[in-house]
Amino acid sequence: MFSRNLTKEEVAIINNIEVFVRDKHEKLQGHDYSHILAITHYSIEIARRITESVDPFVIICGALFHDIGRVGTNTGRLHGFRGAAIAEEYLKAIDIDNETREQIVRIVVRHTETSMLPPETVPEKVVYDADDLDRLGLIGMLRGMMVGDAERSMDDIINNRLEKRKKDYERLHFQASRDLGRKLYEETLKLIEFIKASMNQRWKEINKLDLPV
Repeated sequence: MFSRNLTKEEVAIINNIEVFVRDKHEKLQGHDYSHILAITHYSIEIARRITESVDPFVIICGALFHDIGRVGTNTGRLHGFRGAAIAEEYLKAIDIDNETREQIVRIVVRHTETSMLPPETVPEKVVYDADDLDRLGLIGMLRGMMVGDAERSMDDIINNRLEKRKKDYERLHFQASRDLGRKLYEETLKLIEFIKASMNQRWKEINKLDLPV
C-alpha cells in the first residue's frame, strides 16, 4: 500500500521526468516508451495491493527511470548501473533529497539480473516484479523477440511486420498458389487481428497513469 499521497510538487516532477523519459525511449527498440509506461503502471498496481507500506514518489520515479541506461548503447549488460548514474545526476539537478534519491537509484540498479545485485527493499522488489510482468503475455513475448530495427519502436516494428505478412499472400502470382495458401492466409489475418487487439488493450491499460494524489 502507499504510505501517503503525492504532493502537487511531486506530481509536477513526475510529469517532467515522464517527458524526459518519453523523449529518450520513444524510438528505443524493444524497451520503448510503452514498456516504461507498462512498468510504471504495474508498479503502481502492485504497490496498491501489497500490505507493505511504500512511498509513491520513490516507486514511480524508479519505474520511470528503470531502463534509461539502455538509451545510447547497443548492449544492456550494464544498463542498471548506467541508468543509476543518469537517474542520480537528474535527481541531483532538481534537488531531490539524498535519502529519496538513493532509494530511486537503488531501484534502477537492482531491477535487472545483469547487475548481479538482487532487489532487497520493498520498492526494489515492486519494480523488479513489474518488469517481469511485462515479459508475460503475447505483447511481452513479442517485445522479447524484437531484434534489429533499433531506430523504431516496438509498435512500429510489429505493425510493419504484420502488414508485410498480409502482402506476402496478396502478391502471389498464381491462383494455384493462392488456393494452397488460403487457409494459412486466413490464420494470418486472425492472428494479426488478435495481436492488434492485444496491443490496443495494452495501450488502454497503461496510457494514463493512475497516480496516487
